[in-house]
Amino acid sequence: MHSPNSIDYDVIVIGGGNAGLCAALSASKAGSKVLLIEKAPIGFRGGNCPYTGGGFRFVHNGKPDLEPLLADSSSIRHVDTIDHYTDDQYRRDMLERTGHMTNPDLLDQLISQSYPTVQWMTSLGVSFELSGGSNTGAQVRPDPRVGVRALGSGIGLLNMLYKAAEQSGVVIVYETKMVSLLENPLGGINGVICKDKDGIHRLECYSVVLACGGFEANQEMRLKYLGPAWELAKVRGSMFNTGDGHRAALSIGAKPVGQWSGCHGTPIDLDAPNTGSPASVDRLPRRSYTYGIMLNLRGERFVDEGKDFALSNFIEMGSMILSQPMGIAIQLFDNKTSGLLEERYGSSEVICAQTIQEMAEKLGLDARIVEATISNYNNSVQNGIFDPERLDGKCTVGIYPPKSNWATRLDTPPYRAYKVTGGIAYTFGGINIDIKSRVQDTEDTIIPGLYAAGEIVGGFFYYDSLRASGLMHGAVFGRMAGLEAANRAMER
Repeated sequence: MHSPNSIDYDVIVIGGGNAGLCAALSASKAGSKVLLIEKAPIGFRGGNCPYTGGGFRFVHNGKPDLEPLLADSSSIRHVDTIDHYTDDQYRRDMLERTGHMTNPDLLDQLISQSYPTVQWMTSLGVSFELSGGSNTGAQVRPDPRVGVRALGSGIGLLNMLYKAAEQSGVVIVYETKMVSLLENPLGGINGVICKDKDGIHRLECYSVVLACGGFEANQEMRLKYLGPAWELAKVRGSMFNTGDGHRAALSIGAKPVGQWSGCHGTPIDLDAPNTGSPASVDRLPRRSYTYGIMLNLRGERFVDEGKDFALSNFIEMGSMILSQPMGIAIQLFDNKTSGLLEERYGSSEVICAQTIQEMAEKLGLDARIVEATISNYNNSVQNGIFDPERLDGKCTVGIYPPKSNWATRLDTPPYRAYKVTGGIAYTFGGINIDIKSRVQDTEDTIIPGLYAAGEIVGGFFYYDSLRASGLMHGAVFGRMAGLEAANRAMER
């Protein structure tokens, strides 16, 4: 890599995922000479983008707004109606999910720019399909909250964005790590120090965009910020998201915001690899716990398995599992509900038994404790109609923890058990930006020349995240960061 003695690039973007590519493309389209620095080798590029389903949540007025976004508009003609998704619905959904903690200014910007940003992405060559089904001509029932998804899911999205960036003239380098930010003696940021196989390089520019993800793959930072339960957690996302941007930004005075103790986790197969692979990531989650019970290695229940639908509380469940001995739990089902398990359960080892005692012995648990746990649970289950399609109120009474919905007696062999642990996908804590993606210091003053987008930004997610809003806010604020970075470069 050339180490210039003067300005070689107008804008340098750190991180080649969804947010970084949107920033690079936005800056390039605005006339800037752009360098994108990707830490991973080309085969592992893209941060967490390849691990996603490629869905985008945005406001729209139903079919008239969705049809122009689709690569094959014939799919939508088989749909009678698609409900609108309004500003107020988006805001309510986010705030309910995050305990009303999301930064209101950033949320308003996300909502107002969501649809225009997806339109902009289509102009770059990103192809979308309806989120509720493939383009086969069959009747589909799209979820209005997730209007479209990229063709080919997250990997498809990534490849389309890289193609657009290359065609736009963005210079891309791989296997290059940002070490630190260059501070201008007159104030602000004017470049980066980075490292590749050839050594250390000093690169100067007018604007830097940080879009290099979270710290989920950094064991030391997980322990420091998330706590001991997460120190040994398996990583479901990119192994290259190690908090480089967080450390660099904090070291020059950027303000930390958001829930640094929070993350997106989920129950996953105990035998999952320690780091993620896009090819296998969708096979690893184990989210059918609502139809059975979960035991820890002491043979005891430790959580309300029926508190809510799994899609609404799997993050909480992942954390609860990791807080148990060895960070391990057993999901246990009987023959009445085993047919309801997600197909992905078929990719992991199942332990089968005809009696609870036999099951306990196969699991290496104390049979007396397990039998007592199951007996107490069965005796507490109330009569009622079991309905997996709704919160059915079929609950337990007189035990702790309770099971609030879908409580059925475990009394019909064969019994099936799956060993699970908690896996981490991304972290919530980050640095502070304004609505133009400008990074702010601890006194809420803009740091000239420094912008941020994507997972590194704090203030969006607390306690939980909102489906398909991660890619959306990465794209919205990536686009904004690139434009603002380019504007600053043109003014210099």
